[in-house]
Amino acid sequence: MAVDTNLVTPNLALQLGLPPTPTTLHNVLKGEAKVLDTVQIHATGLNIIPAGLTLSNGSTRYLGNFREAFQQLDGTYDHVLLDCGAGLWGEVLKSIKVADEALIVTNPELPALVDALKAIKISEKLGVPVRGIIVTKSTGANYELKDETIRGILKGYPILVKVPFDSNVSRSVSMRQPIVSLRPKSPAARAYKKLAAEFVGAPYKESFFERAKHRLFGG
Repeated sequence: MAVDTNLVTPNLALQLGLPPTPTTLHNVLKGEAKVLDTVQIHATGLNIIPAGLTLSNGSTRYLGNFREAFQQLDGTYDHVLLDCGAGLWGEVLKSIKVADEALIVTNPELPALVDALKAIKISEKLGVPVRGIIVTKSTGANYELKDETIRGILKGYPILVKVPFDSNVSRSVSMRQPIVSLRPKSPAARAYKKLAAEFVGAPYKESFFERAKHRLFGG
């Protein structure tokens, strides 16, 4: 289950190519709907709770408590991913407060790492354990910040996965399909599948051709 908790500029359903729906997370937080009534099922089988795309849903001042809104999800889904927007205010803080643990997504550039460090400090202050770091857009270039530098800046938290820079990601966004289904053997898709398998405790075994491609071209 993935929930778009970016209430001001939501895009999860949009990027996945899901059709507009009249009932979203905004309606749940306004007390107009139950959270399970907003669930959409993607072609891959992933369950999605979208946020409202219209301008009338832009203000979050009137919205209710996240913890109350998500109560029905407890016991219904084994894993619920709260997709937060950028920044450390408003609904982002609400999302962190109700999370069991935090995943910090960043890239190997200093400005991004500074923002990631702020997110870590906020999570720690709110008592939410930080499971680790997801580093995206990794090129492996000599000028790129090294793993030990990234860990040093981010208080020693482990790097769970390094997702290589992959033009297939831009292609998947353009085509509104998840990269793991559009280009399942691409470097970025393999990285995300390995991470997902680790989270759910399932084995992930690359094919011979995937391993050979990885050795030849990296990523």
